[in-house]
Amino acid sequence: MELVLGTGAGYSVEEDGVEIPSDWKELAEELADHGGTPVCMVIGPQDSGKTTLVTFIANELVERGLKVGIVDADVGQSDVGPPAVVSLGIVEDTVHDLSEVEMRHGYFVGSITPSGHLLQTTVGTRRMVDLALAEGTDVVLIDTSGMVHGGPARALKLHKVDAIRPSHVAFLDRDGQVSHIKRMVKSLKYIKVHDLAVPDAVKDVERKDRIRRRERVLREFFEEREILELDLEEVSVQRAFIGTGEPVDLEEESELSALIKAVSGVEPEILHAERAPDAVVLVVKDQAGRIVGRGGRHARELRRLLNVREFVVVNEEELQGVLVGLCDGAGDLLGIGVIREIDFASGELKVEGRLLRDRTIRVVQLGSLKVDPETGSHEPMNVRV
Repeated sequence: MELVLGTGAGYSVEEDGVEIPSDWKELAEELADHGGTPVCMVIGPQDSGKTTLVTFIANELVERGLKVGIVDADVGQSDVGPPAVVSLGIVEDTVHDLSEVEMRHGYFVGSITPSGHLLQTTVGTRRMVDLALAEGTDVVLIDTSGMVHGGPARALKLHKVDAIRPSHVAFLDRDGQVSHIKRMVKSLKYIKVHDLAVPDAVKDVERKDRIRRRERVLREFFEEREILELDLEEVSVQRAFIGTGEPVDLEEESELSALIKAVSGVEPEILHAERAPDAVVLVVKDQAGRIVGRGGRHARELRRLLNVREFVVVNEEELQGVLVGLCDGAGDLLGIGVIREIDFASGELKVEGRLLRDRTIRVVQLGSLKVDPETGSHEPMNVRV
């Protein structure tokens, strides 16, 4: 590293062609000298240098002999783990890029955006911080997503701060884009707020380049994939209606078919039907849209007649390629994969995925993303399951 004269704050550090502001160095020194185990959350919009800051501070701390936990909570542009996962890595040697850091633990969010997944993102971040502390780290750094505008973004950042209670929050605020979040936390006594400069060298990344990078990371992650055969009787299915009810018998299935035909005019080809206290769930052959009806009008009537809060209908092919998290009996993430086949008659679920830990899979968590592991291409799901 080379010390060069900076403006305003006295000096800056030039690293890999990026002029590092002096207040970044000062934050690293403060974290190193902090009593106990400081937890620093980094908040800023897209392309504000959050990951660069986390990498710089981690290297500064490691050079002082400290063990640093990195919580990568940017599920869309993940570095430590695969996309759709909040991940934890431990840094004990300097790194050029956070992608060099091995994922020790992960929490499956199931989406490349926190929007619509605020609970999963917040819980996952808190879980990873707890695990970082349990690993005996000296400092924990949290790299967050660039989702900072709108009601859900405000809720995400505020409740993440409330759940984690970090000792430091570092804002990278270019042109006042996160001033509203700073105002929400500035009076909290347990936090020290740092308003940091954004290096001029930090440039915007085009959306198409973000997508290409995410595809590459997914493709590389799944290079070591395998076919996993799971017994639906032996695993819990989470984050979906499907798999949480009791399969209906032939008599009730016949009654359901007659009722659906009376309401929608469609005689359904039901592959699987189940009933839970709050829902009826059907898997059918390419008829879901006509059964539900335009604007959901048939579904509303069927909910009323069946006396349930939810009437969920999904086409068989819509389950193919759905991204899933694979967890052990303690709920710890073992790996991720995509659904290849569900044989409801035999109760077998086939997942094409990659396990990072050799433990028995006890939990399958459904995401809201469809992924091709061969190419890394991905798209959001448009239906509930």
